[in-house]
Amino acid sequence: MTSFSDSAPLAQLKAWFEKRKAEGDHCPVCQQHFKVYRRKINSGMARSLISMYRAGKTEFIHIPTTIGSRSREEGKLRYWGLVEEETTLRPDGGRAGYWRVTEMGELFVLGKVKVPMYAEVYDGERLSLSGDMVGIIDALGQKFHYSELMAERAS
Repeated sequence: MTSFSDSAPLAQLKAWFEKRKAEGDHCPVCQQHFKVYRRKINSGMARSLISMYRAGKTEFIHIPTTIGSRSREEGKLRYWGLVEEETTLRPDGGRAGYWRVTEMGELFVLGKVKVPMYAEVYDGERLSLSGDMVGIIDALGQKFHYSELMAERAS
């Protein structure tokens, strides 16, 4: 662990952090672990996005009661701009669980746009997107069939 004096310039601390953020380290100030994570858009995310779209199109829906948690990664779709969270909090101050598919998310579900495969994320915020461009079918992989997932359910 590197130690810094109390008078270490902020620029020195920032440079130290930049060199270590990809592999991760512990902050010399607060001792919290930090790392930039590379998230890949995956089949669980793609299936959840399709379920969200089928349930509410681009309207806000309550994920736990409408589709349930499928991949537990529904919120990570925000890194690609495919979903957004309702900012209203519950009375106890927690998140309310309402999300909606964005216009970009709708286009992705319908196979009209592609997104970069990876999102680089630090502290819950997207830093950048990278990798090959992928569509909904690419994200689903070989295990799932897009047409079956998008088909209307029998009454």
